[in-house]
Amino acid sequence: MRHTIRVALKDRKLTRRGHVGAEGVCRVLLELAVDHFAEAGKDELIAWEFGNSGDLGKFVYQLADQGAIELSETDRAEDFDGWYDLEKDPSTWGLQW
Repeated sequence: MRHTIRVALKDRKLTRRGHVGAEGVCRVLLELAVDHFAEAGKDELIAWEFGNSGDLGKFVYQLADQGAIELSETDRAEDFDGWYDLEKDPSTWGLQW
């Protein structure tokens, strides 16, 4: 997850004042999964229990609770809802390419 956040921070379109929001984390995670695992990326993310953006958000918040990452004061777990669901058609996602 730290790698995903570091990659997202390098993309100026995804950052505001050195912060990456839920959309940016979701977008970069999906891109990295495809880059690294190709067609198996979907299966890997599901196996890691990141099959939808809400599950990813829960994991991000667990990391924050453990002190592994920092969140901004305006971040909310609900920010991760609705960006993607690997069990549904991508046209239904909040992320659009």
